[in-house]
Amino acid sequence: MKKSAVLLLLLTCLSSLHGQESVFLETCGNTDVSSPRKVDIYSGWDNLYPVIFTRTKTLDGYADVRITTTTTNHVWFPSDKNSDLIIMNIPASNYQHLKLSFDIAAYKLAGANLNKLTVYCNGTALILPSMTFTSSKFLSVSDLVLPNSDVITLRFEYTAEKNTNGYRLDNFTISGDKVTLDTYTPKATDFSPIISANTIRFPFLADGSIVVLFNTLGNRIQSSVIRSGYITLNRNIKKGIYLVHDGKNTWKIIL
Repeated sequence: MKKSAVLLLLLTCLSSLHGQESVFLETCGNTDVSSPRKVDIYSGWDNLYPVIFTRTKTLDGYADVRITTTTTNHVWFPSDKNSDLIIMNIPASNYQHLKLSFDIAAYKLAGANLNKLTVYCNGTALILPSMTFTSSKFLSVSDLVLPNSDVITLRFEYTAEKNTNGYRLDNFTISGDKVTLDTYTPKATDFSPIISANTIRFPFLADGSIVVLFNTLGNRIQSSVIRSGYITLNRNIKKGIYLVHDGKNTWKIIL
């Protein structure tokens, strides 16, 4: 069985145990890379359009997809170079509570640490914990929280100053909770949103809380911050059944 199929099966099992589903999985494919391929030229990725794999071409170094005698296809970030991998246009509109996981290995171990890597999600840097390497084997980094978004762009970056070791990355994974009508929690009448004209009132939520409006297909329609107990609906929202989520609870509403 191919690497991607095995990992997808494992991911599906783990996601089910944690109540989350696979949103995105990239194992770097199985195409022959005995001759390394730059990430923006390599065509053997698991994911096809609209997902795009590229890099910042003005940097003095570049990440490539390669293989070794002990590893399968992975992305290599050379030491002492500024290099990155950009994964664009990852669809995630039907999911919330998104989390990122990936595998990482260091070539030279002295001083190697996970926090030498910078990971951006839609332009915002994630906080990576300190994690040292005691062998050249891959280690798993899991449950990095991502912001909810219809489309995700990830960027994995090393600078020449921080990358004195050479690093390998593989098995890029995003998991999340699928939004469906079955996810909403019925609430008592006095704890339900109050709909009036083009506003929704949340008397039980604090100002500054963020609520997200989904349609019945799980597509994100609007995100709003509660001000004075209210949110204002976008003018182009059509009448129908929607789900409103505040990060903990979900209500079904009819506009």
